[in-house]
Amino acid sequence: MSDRVVLRARPGDDGETRLESASVGIFTARVGSGEVVTAGQHVGTLEVLGVSRDLRVPKGVSGRISAIAGSGKARVPVQFGEALLTLTAAVDVGGAAELGGSAAAVAGTLAFEAPMSGRFYSRPSPNDPAFVSAGDTVRRGQTVGLLEVMKTFNRLVYQGDDLPEVAVVESVVPADGDDVVRGDVLLGLRPAGD
Repeated sequence: MSDRVVLRARPGDDGETRLESASVGIFTARVGSGEVVTAGQHVGTLEVLGVSRDLRVPKGVSGRISAIAGSGKARVPVQFGEALLTLTAAVDVGGAAELGGSAAAVAGTLAFEAPMSGRFYSRPSPNDPAFVSAGDTVRRGQTVGLLEVMKTFNRLVYQGDDLPEVAVVESVVPADGDDVVRGDVLLGLRPAGD
């Protein structure tokens, strides 16, 4: 069983933002030092009494990771209110945040999220072109990728009440074959015509 928990953000005196644990538990980071994270991104898990909870970045928060509890070691015991991640402001390059490590969607853009957990594939087979790439225009109902769940391939179709009918792909966030969890950003988008 896995629940989603939004981390608590607390601004520091030095301009950094601390993402703090809402309870005691065992923390496992899913991101690395130097990576840029954005609101809603899955950044790790907190195990409390045998129940694993997915940790998410709160709304309105983004930045580059400057410190991780336990220096990024797996399964670190943490206390209530302990900083799990410390963020500095992301560097702005030409109007878009510079992304490092495993890319994250740029703050302020639209996001097409994974509807369930699984393994993401951007193309129908290794020799075929990608369903969509950065710069492509997508329309409601268009296939944008595949998600393998329990040895079954599911088409990912561009749709969503909060997404425009037509959009331009800014970035494809996961690499081909990456594992994703429900709610992870798959495509960074902007409305067509912007």
